[in-house]
Amino acid sequence: MTPNVALDIPEVQMVKPLPWAGGDLRALVLDMMSKADPHANFQHRRVGNDDYVIHLGRSGATTIAHGSGWELYLGPGPSPLPDDESPNPIGAALAAILSVSVLFRTNFVGSTEVTRLNAFDWTSNVKSIVVPEYRGDGDFGNIWVAGVGSVGTAALFFLTLATRAYTPLLFDMDFVKDHNLDRSPIFFKGDVGLRKVDVTAEWLRQAGVSMVTGDPNALDESPLWKERQAGSPDILIAAANERNVRPLIETCMPPIQIYGTTGKNWQSAMIRHLPMKEACSCCLFGEAEHAPTQCATGSVTSNNGGGKVDAALPFSSFAAGVMAAAEILKINLPGFPFTPNKVVLNTQSRIFTQKVEIPFRKGCICESRSSHVHRQMISGSRFGNLST
Repeated sequence: MTPNVALDIPEVQMVKPLPWAGGDLRALVLDMMSKADPHANFQHRRVGNDDYVIHLGRSGATTIAHGSGWELYLGPGPSPLPDDESPNPIGAALAAILSVSVLFRTNFVGSTEVTRLNAFDWTSNVKSIVVPEYRGDGDFGNIWVAGVGSVGTAALFFLTLATRAYTPLLFDMDFVKDHNLDRSPIFFKGDVGLRKVDVTAEWLRQAGVSMVTGDPNALDESPLWKERQAGSPDILIAAANERNVRPLIETCMPPIQIYGTTGKNWQSAMIRHLPMKEACSCCLFGEAEHAPTQCATGSVTSNNGGGKVDAALPFSSFAAGVMAAAEILKINLPGFPFTPNKVVLNTQSRIFTQKVEIPFRKGCICESRSSHVHRQMISGSRFGNLST
């Protein structure tokens, strides 16, 4: 996002259950940043008088970004959040991401606003509520991912920070391009020109996910999707937009779908489709013209005469990925689901959430498909009981 970033952090050894346990945090972060942009100025040094500072932690600065368990806090230090020693990365990840959104919005001049958000039920600016703790246990089964672009890879990245107890199958026919590097946490400069599924699969293996399959096909051309058997997958992350993917999914009796999206007005969202219980993706996006859904992207003019290039707000994709990962982490907890099936995170004017129940659309695919056949198709899946 910017070619000039300095870290002022101590040498800290990462611990289990993080994938990089035993390594040095500072070295890992600098290595990942340099691989994304080898020509940038990334360094470790003390804070200077002219620096814009994002302070990550419970205290130590006038304004802080802090996460603990499901919660995050941005504002004057010290943080009011209770300690949470569970292996839950959601609050901390969102605190870091949203601190960058504030940086962009205030044009690097800082902010006096206070934000407190609980990502368990997406309540804003309230004191801590009692919610189930994520303990890092439980198996999430077979997770199929349609589209490993910015949001898809972000969802996998943050999910993998919390657990490696899942078996992913990745679908994507695209290749890594330069404009993917500032909005995906796992694509690096050396990956440009390689297949996205291959790069993502290798990253997951190195992070400790033992069984990964990559299919370099769009969903409509994949034999694995066309020959899908009853009971698989357990969860579908539908992070693709093109090639009529929504009707394709919905006509094939899908399992529970959980994914993230981005909007044009600095918005990120978590969306869930629980078969028979909630509206499907065609209820939400429609199917008349099969147009690709709109994301937080646009075009800018290059200063070097290269014409238009694709541009995006990187924190929007990261936030959408965290929101999807958070919803997946909740699925094994008693009482799931805990919110309506669409949660929108707004960051443009201030940080707040909107929780919306997606309505069923009259005449939609899900209205006419057989609930009996659908239940048979998902009955053997790990979370098919959520639809009974």
